[in-house]
Amino acid sequence: MDLHRLGIKVFCAEHGPLDLPDLIPVFHRFIQGSSLEGLLIDVADYSHVHHGPGILLIAHEGNYALDGSAGRRGLVYYAKRHSGGTLAERLATVCRRALMACRTLAEQPEFAHRLVFSGEEIQLFANDRLLAPNTDRTLAALRPALEALCDRLYRHRTWGITRNGAEPERFSVTLRASAPIGIDDLLTHLGD
Repeated sequence: MDLHRLGIKVFCAEHGPLDLPDLIPVFHRFIQGSSLEGLLIDVADYSHVHHGPGILLIAHEGNYALDGSAGRRGLVYYAKRHSGGTLAERLATVCRRALMACRTLAEQPEFAHRLVFSGEEIQLFANDRLLAPNTDRTLAALRPALEALCDRLYRHRTWGITRNGAEPERFSVTLRASAPIGIDDLLTHLGD
């Protein structure tokens, strides 16, 4: 499957009081310091949208956001451009970029002990309803690449893949490990 518009959400394990607009100067600092991979361009504030995309860090290759969709806060990375490689390689790239952003964001002094990301539950989605409708058939087509990603991420842990929702929602799955795992461990497993 030649799917390129892929996204991933890494959920917050916990967070203290955090106003989403507090991210704006941090994301601007990321742009100025090229703190994340890719060409970082601008910041957009959607914090006024209930359970919405939150604060976006717009990049040429993809967008980053700390969002609250479905009532759960997490870091989202969404790839917008063709990145080459196999589907399994593209999934790993999207995952690595999201995890690197989680680590970089959690390391910021403004968020010390207020923003912690969990690696045992990750949501992966496709933003291409024509190529990847939310059906069992799409899951079957993506399963080999998803399993390869889970094998890399979770190594010796038991893990599972669950398809979320149904049409007309976009295709998404939840990858879930049987035991807690940290962001740094996941990045090591991906070859950071």
